[in-house]
Amino acid sequence: LGHFYAQRGHPSEAEAEYKAALKLSPQYAAAAVNLSDLYRELGRDNEGEGILRSAITASPQDAGLHHALGLVLVRLNRRDEALEEFRKAVELAPGQSRYAYVYAIGLHSSGRQSDAITILRDNLSRHPADRDTLLALINFNRETGDLSAALKYAEQLAAVEPTNTDLENLVQELRGQSRKP
Repeated sequence: LGHFYAQRGHPSEAEAEYKAALKLSPQYAAAAVNLSDLYRELGRDNEGEGILRSAITASPQDAGLHHALGLVLVRLNRRDEALEEFRKAVELAPGQSRYAYVYAIGLHSSGRQSDAITILRDNLSRHPADRDTLLALINFNRETGDLSAALKYAEQLAAVEPTNTDLENLVQELRGQSRKP
């Protein structure tokens, strides 16, 4: 019901419904994430942080809660804390490709390129056709000057998307760059 109200532009009713759901079941992660997201839309990320921290206390093994808290912390410019929450989300749910991708982007943004690439490689081993992971690996390896790795990932992505002419152009460009002395 909270989502219904939120979608129709009734934030106070949505907030009341989410809070009621959490009062009935503090472990109801979806209500906590949705309430936190509502607070984001209303410019109240500090309150969203509190909601998510309370939910994590009730359900500390819920990777989605840690991931959502990480996003809130990024918006609050508390990047080191955010990275820790993203790390926990990946640890708790290694099968969630998006969590690993977001964690790697955060690591990269913090100047930890090699750590980001390691996380992405691990994620790729579980999700070999994940477009976002492959694109990040292409870009990060290009940045570090490892054109052969960038080419390998571009070729892998081109195999996943054989009709994507932009990818084929990228593969050709990387092949040309990697041949230069």
